[in-house]
Amino acid sequence: MNHILTISGPRGGSGKSVTALNLSASLGLYKKKVLLVDCDPLGSVSEWSGVRSMDYPFDLASVLNGKANLIEAVSKTEFSSLDVLPAGFDLFAVSLKLSRAVANEKIFRLLMDEIRGDYDFIVLDCPSSWGFLSIAAMTAADRLVAAMSANTGWVGDFHVLLESIQYIRQTHGIDLKVAGISLNRYDSIDEVLDGLDHDRFTGTRELVYDSMIPCDRAVDEAVSRKMPLVLYDVNSPAAQAYLGLAREIILAFN
Repeated sequence: MNHILTISGPRGGSGKSVTALNLSASLGLYKKKVLLVDCDPLGSVSEWSGVRSMDYPFDLASVLNGKANLIEAVSKTEFSSLDVLPAGFDLFAVSLKLSRAVANEKIFRLLMDEIRGDYDFIVLDCPSSWGFLSIAAMTAADRLVAAMSANTGWVGDFHVLLESIQYIRQTHGIDLKVAGISLNRYDSIDEVLDGLDHDRFTGTRELVYDSMIPCDRAVDEAVSRKMPLVLYDVNSPAAQAYLGLAREIILAFN
């Protein structure tokens, strides 16, 4: 069975792109074939995965512009289980044109359907803003993983995300659901767990993955070396948490 997940975060600093990269690599370590799709003009996962330094000829914007087909735009990485469909700032200009028609919000879904049979998991990293690219990336998914910073008021952000999901359901007739909530960058696990017992978390607590991602200097070190953390230092606390997150997701889909 093939699965398409979109990693969505409501604001910068939520750990969304780091989660997308390291979840993808962790799924690869569990022998899953993974395509990571960069839907953000900032191109963070393209940079951090090391793909950008490979001087790739095509990217997601090339596909949307009709300059390349999807297979041509997919880049191999040094990790055989992980491919990347990169992005750069050209994607922003393309999105402005596509955003003029609501029907174009399904364009990523149509593209992913072309190649979903080639992968066990397709993971899309979408921008933090609530613009066309974010909606298109969420519309492409079977399930949504919400990446939230544990040290901010993430509950309000999550409810805004739910409004976007409702828009997609009503506009495009897609039964998009939340796979779970990944809490990132916590300082104290006890504080996070105590906070989750608060009444305001009613209805969302059961969506929070057990594998929460701690603050870890190794995350920044891996980013600077342009490689997934689970390949840079698999024994680091955050890497072990990402592996746990991947395991939870695999079990949930089995």
